[in-house]
Amino acid sequence: MRGHIVENAVCRILRESPMLVTEDADWNILETPLDAEQRPDRFNPDRYKAPELEVSKGVDDLESLRAWARARAEIHFPEVRENHVADFEDHPMSIGSAEDFDDEQMMAMINATLDFHLEEVQRCLAENGGPNLSQFRAGVRPEWPAPDGYPHNWSLPHPSVGEGECTLMEAWEIARPWFVDPDAGTFSMGSIHPEHWFAGEYDFVYDWDGHISIVDLKAAMGNNDRSAGYVLQLEIYAWLWWETHGRKSRVENLRLWYAGVPAVKTITAPDEGRLLELESQLRTNYEELFLNRSTNIEDYPTQPSPVQKFKAGGIHTGVDENPLARCRNCDHRSICPNGDNRQELPTMESLQHAGRKWPITAASDLQTRIDICGEVTGLLSPQSDDDGNIQIKFNLQQGVDRIEVKNCFFPKPKRITRRIANGSHVRIKGGRPTEWNLNPSVELDDVSEIEIIEPEDADGESIVGLVTAGSVVGRVMTIRDTTWHKNRTSSGKPKWRLTIQDATGPISIVAYSFAMPSGARSVRPGDDIAILNGVYSQFFDQPEIKFQKNTRLAILKRREG
Repeated sequence: MRGHIVENAVCRILRESPMLVTEDADWNILETPLDAEQRPDRFNPDRYKAPELEVSKGVDDLESLRAWARARAEIHFPEVRENHVADFEDHPMSIGSAEDFDDEQMMAMINATLDFHLEEVQRCLAENGGPNLSQFRAGVRPEWPAPDGYPHNWSLPHPSVGEGECTLMEAWEIARPWFVDPDAGTFSMGSIHPEHWFAGEYDFVYDWDGHISIVDLKAAMGNNDRSAGYVLQLEIYAWLWWETHGRKSRVENLRLWYAGVPAVKTITAPDEGRLLELESQLRTNYEELFLNRSTNIEDYPTQPSPVQKFKAGGIHTGVDENPLARCRNCDHRSICPNGDNRQELPTMESLQHAGRKWPITAASDLQTRIDICGEVTGLLSPQSDDDGNIQIKFNLQQGVDRIEVKNCFFPKPKRITRRIANGSHVRIKGGRPTEWNLNPSVELDDVSEIEIIEPEDADGESIVGLVTAGSVVGRVMTIRDTTWHKNRTSSGKPKWRLTIQDATGPISIVAYSFAMPSGARSVRPGDDIAILNGVYSQFFDQPEIKFQKNTRLAILKRREG
C-alpha cells in the first residue's frame, strides 16, 4: 500500500506542469477521462482538461521547480493516501492497518523520487533538450505520449515551446517519462507479449535522450531479501520491451530508485544473448506452471531458496547460513512439512452450530468423483463439436431410483461410447456428484468416461446413498473476491473463491453471486471457518465445495495478530 501511494502521488505531479497548475490547485485538476475499460480515453479529445487551463510563465530555475513539485506533493498526498487506504482495507487478502503508516516517511519518499526525476530534467536542460527538441517544438507527440493532461493525438505545440536554447519549462515537458496514468484502472496499461502469455507494467520509461531507460520505483530501503529479485525483474522488463517492439528496440539502461534511502541502483541491461536466455527460461516456466502444471506433490519439493542479505540501497552482503531461513516468516509454514505445524490446523468430526450438530468431512475424505452404473433413460442424443467436446444429458435408472446425468459447463466430456442409447446399461467412471436447488445429479467432464456393460456387471455407488453435499472446516489460506471490484462485469463468473486447509489437506471453496454468504466480506487469511452444507464440485481436478442458497458460513476463530 505504501508503494502504491508513493508512486501514484509522484505520477500525479509528473503529469502536471508549473505553467498549467499552480502550487495550490485542486489535486484532480488534470484528472484523466477514462473509457469503458478504465484506460485513458484516446478517442474523445474534448474530455481532456489541459487545453482549457490558463497558461502562466511557470518557473525559471531548478529550485523553484523543486519547490513547486513539493508543494504539489502536499496537495496530492492526503487524497491519494485516503483513496488507497480505502481500496487496500477493502481487499480480501489485506493484512494490516493504515494506522501503522509513517506519513512523514512517505512524504520523504515522494520528495526523494521527485529529486531523482529533477536530475533527469537538469540533464535534459544541460543537453539542450536532447535530440527531439525540434520535434517537440513542432508539436509532434510520441506514438504513446506520457500522461500530461492533453489528448492522445493533440497536435498543437505545448505552451512551454520557446526559441533558441532549451528552457527549463521545455526540459520539464521533454524529460517526462512514460508512466501508468494515475487515474487508470489496475493493470489496464500493461505491456503484453505478442503471444499473450506474459504481461508487465513499467513504472517509468525515459527516452528523451534517444536511449530507452526503464526505472522501477521502490518505496523501501532495499535492505532485505526482496532486493534479490529486483535485478531479475528489471531484466525481464528489458526482455518484454524487446519482444513488444519486434526485437528491434533494446533497453540500454536499467535503474532501481530506492526512495527510502534515497539511492539509485544501476543494473546492467541484458545483451541479446541474455535476452534469448530469459525468453527460454520464462517460456519454460510458463509451460510448467500453467500449460502442463503438475498436481503431483513430489514435483514441489520443500526446498526454499537461500535468504539473501542486503544493506540499504540494494547492496548485497551475503547469504543466510540457515537453509530454512525463509521458513521463519512464511505464511504457509502451517501446511508445509518443513514447518511441522499441521497439527495446529482445524480438525473435527462434528460441529455444533445454529442449534444443530453438523457432521464434518476431512479434506482427505472428500469424494468428489464416483463410479456408478445403471440403465439409460430420457437420452438426449450426444453432440460433439470440432474439438471432440461432447454435450449429453440423460437419466440413470437403478430400479425405481434415478438421477440426472449431464455434462458440466467446462471442461466437457470427450470419452463417451457412441453405442449409448435408451435402455442400454452403462458404467460411468469418474463422474462428479453434485446438486442444484437440492436436486442431485452427476456431471461429466474431460476426465469422465461412459462404457456399455451387461446388467449383471453393475457395481459402484448406489443412487440412494449418493453424497452430493457436505460440511468442512479449515484455516483460510487465500481469498479471491471480485465482489468489491469497481465496474465489474461477467456476472456468470465466481465472485468469491478461497482455499482453506484442515489437518489433512487443502479444500477449495467457491461462491457465485446468487449464493454469496452474508459474512464473506469479513473473512481474512488466517481465520478458521466452517462451510456447512456445501455442494461437491471440482476445480482443476481438485475437490471443491460450492455454495448453494442454503449453505452456511461460520467463522470459528479469527486470525491472531
